[in-house]
Amino acid sequence: MDVGAYHPVKFSNTYALYRRGWRGINIDMDPMKIEAFKLARSDDTNVCAAISNQEATRQAYSFSAYGLTSTIEPGEVARRTETPVSVRNVETTTLDDVLANSCYSACEIDLLSIDAEGHDYQVLRSIDTNNYKPKIVIVVSTLMLINDIVKSAIYRYLVDHDYRLVGWTHLSLIFRLDKSEIFRFQL
Repeated sequence: MDVGAYHPVKFSNTYALYRRGWRGINIDMDPMKIEAFKLARSDDTNVCAAISNQEATRQAYSFSAYGLTSTIEPGEVARRTETPVSVRNVETTTLDDVLANSCYSACEIDLLSIDAEGHDYQVLRSIDTNNYKPKIVIVVSTLMLINDIVKSAIYRYLVDHDYRLVGWTHLSLIFRLDKSEIFRFQL
């Protein structure tokens, strides 16, 4: 599962897996981005949805016509200096709902990648970890100090749900389910 999928190839945490035959769900709240996925990755399930831990009507802010910075997180909007190019209402749904209505409802999840522009914690909380236990979780984080990361809500939530931080790139925290038999692949 790739939440905040953005582009089928560019900056994609799941494209290398797709090229190796893996299939999954790409989710983005921008219909234009999902259309790109339908063209480039038609074997995947591509869903246009805004994900959160509650179903509600939220405002979606886009800061470019096809950019990385669309968000439903008001705090993220407040931090930005530029004016959004568009604001529209969206209905949010949960990852549980997306999974329940997909061909993957009874499958194990190998990878959950979340890049929701400041709304990542709410996206993470929208999946029932008793029902679905992704083996690997990648969450975007702008925190740069390990002390700040281990104090973050995302870190605490995942550790409390049996995950362990196993990697950290410039903007991604990589967690592994401690109780899982980790899958192996080579890129």
